[in-house]
Amino acid sequence: MTETATKSIASNKSEYINQIFAQIAKHYDLLNNLMTMRFHLKWKKDAIDMAIKENKHIFKALDLCTGTGDLALFIHKKVKNAQIICIDNCHQMIDITKKRLDNINSPTFELIKADCENLRFNNSSFDLITIGFGLRNLINREKCLTDSYDFLAPEGVFACIDLGHPVNPLWKSIYGFYFYKIIPLLGFVFARNKEAYTYLADSLSGWYKQDELKEILIKIGFKKVYYKNILGGAVAIHIAVK
Repeated sequence: MTETATKSIASNKSEYINQIFAQIAKHYDLLNNLMTMRFHLKWKKDAIDMAIKENKHIFKALDLCTGTGDLALFIHKKVKNAQIICIDNCHQMIDITKKRLDNINSPTFELIKADCENLRFNNSSFDLITIGFGLRNLINREKCLTDSYDFLAPEGVFACIDLGHPVNPLWKSIYGFYFYKIIPLLGFVFARNKEAYTYLADSLSGWYKQDELKEILIKIGFKKVYYKNILGGAVAIHIAVK
């Protein structure tokens, strides 16, 4: 396959994923709350708490694939004066985040519509970089991870929360049934979009296992990397310190 053809396939996939999130943006928070019984908010808060334990001097943060801004808001609650840049390539998501942040009336936020795989920031620009349930949807994940390493200042922290792969056979079976049967049904009933939530389940097939992502982060150069499994590994928080 030629380089041009490969780029075309990647571009088409990226556009397809963007369209999916544009279609479900207004139902995104509702479905997240239903699918996790609102526990996703606790997990995201835990991810920020874990990151701040590694670096208590957060002056500038970057939230990749910000979605509707949950992680950015948790950062703001923990570090009031930190400057937080939120990046997403779906303008429908950015619009929702903007409305949420306008209610806070804080000058510390900056929202940018951009591709998280092609960002241009100076090296050592950030003390914290976060990404929540977004890395899995990127085409060139390792470029995003390598860029994140470069963008972080020494002692800076990268925090990723995303779906995981349970190890226990019984739990893995229950998890698979829930994601491949129940979640698409919820998407159809509450968002009238079964396809988008079928994609969510399908995205697991090519997604890193927890140890695989840990090894990639170590290979990139992070000096301290660990993860915390949630619900038997159905969700995982990865923390990497530069």
